Amino acid sequence: MGTLALEQVGLSSYGEDVTVYDSVRLLDAQRITLGSHIIIDDFVLLQGGEGLLVGNHVHIASFTSLAGGGHCRIGHFAGIASGARLMTGTDLADGSGLMGPQMPSELRSVVRPGLIVGDLAFVGANSVVHPGVEIGQGAVVGSCSLVLHDLEPWTINVGVPTRVLKRRPSEAMLERARTLGFEPAP
Repeated sequence: MGTLALEQVGLSSYGEDVTVYDSVRLLDAQRITLGSHIIIDDFVLLQGGEGLLVGNHVHIASFTSLAGGGHCRIGHFAGIASGARLMTGTDLADGSGLMGPQMPSELRSVVRPGLIVGDLAFVGANSVVHPGVEIGQGAVVGSCSLVLHDLEPWTINVGVPTRVLKRRPSEAMLERARTLGFEPAP
């Protein structure tokens, strides 16, 4: 498999050492900003929506989708494992509107609160992250988990829905990331 010629796909901007494989689907590419040292594997769907910002040193593994039309920020040194689903918006199922993109917009009831994956965070394989969630700095989502609420920094979270399993040591990881130029936000 080959890689996309990034200068031809219409991204908002991108940094150095960015590999996007040619089976990646980019929707609203003009609203997608990629940092440096990024790998996006084959069979990934990324929707720019209201804006997608991917930080430096990020890997997005195969069969991941990021959709929903809202804004999204994936922090520096973050990872998204195979098959993860990150949703930035959704139709409301409360009966306030018809559901689905094939319906006229005036008959739908849609919310797009966005999504944040913090610096040094990781979303495990086949996990689902709902709109409006913030995954804190250094937090981990275990494989096949369902994230319905914000996750505290430096925690390991598992289950359906997620619960905190244990805490992670932050200082050793931050020190390693600093060797590559990472500076945590105040």
